[in-house]
Amino acid sequence: MTSRKWKVESFLPALLAAVLISACAINPVTGKRELSFMSEAQEISVGRELDAQVRQEMGLYEDEDLQRYVQDLGMRLASRSQRPNLPWSFAVVDSPAVNAFALPGGFIYITRGILPYLDNEAQLVGVLGHEIGHVTARHSAQQYTRGMGASLGVLVGSIFVPEVRPFADLAEGGLGVLFLKFSRDDELQADALGAEYTA
Repeated sequence: MTSRKWKVESFLPALLAAVLISACAINPVTGKRELSFMSEAQEISVGRELDAQVRQEMGLYEDEDLQRYVQDLGMRLASRSQRPNLPWSFAVVDSPAVNAFALPGGFIYITRGILPYLDNEAQLVGVLGHEIGHVTARHSAQQYTRGMGASLGVLVGSIFVPEVRPFADLAEGGLGVLFLKFSRDDELQADALGAEYTA
């Protein structure tokens, strides 16, 4: 048993190093290499899956002219971004909440509830530009990577510290809560990118 544990312990660092090296990608906004466990193809796939859920659960606001206007405006902004070739989609969802949000892969939504607070096109452009910034900077992919890293930490901890094993599932399940919102730095970066796209 001891020799088997030793083999796992000696093999694990090499495996982790190989995974980390292969998971480095260039961030299209910063131009820097960063760890990412989500490829662009995965971003798009996850985004499409979640888009179907959003449309089913929230529904689209029934105003074809408004939907077309938001889509066209969003596409003009996205064409100025560092990732113009994503399958961008912009929609107004039928929710009274005052909100806008972005999914991985270029799926962006504003709510019906935010519309009364937007006095002009410039304000709408600001909201859309900010959400485009989250997508182009790959903030969702970064959240996913942080979550995977934390889960990996729990797994490794349970290998080296047997007393941790009973708590591994509980800890892993709770880690997702830590990564639900974008960080303050992500929000500031999205603001700066949004301003860049609207200039």
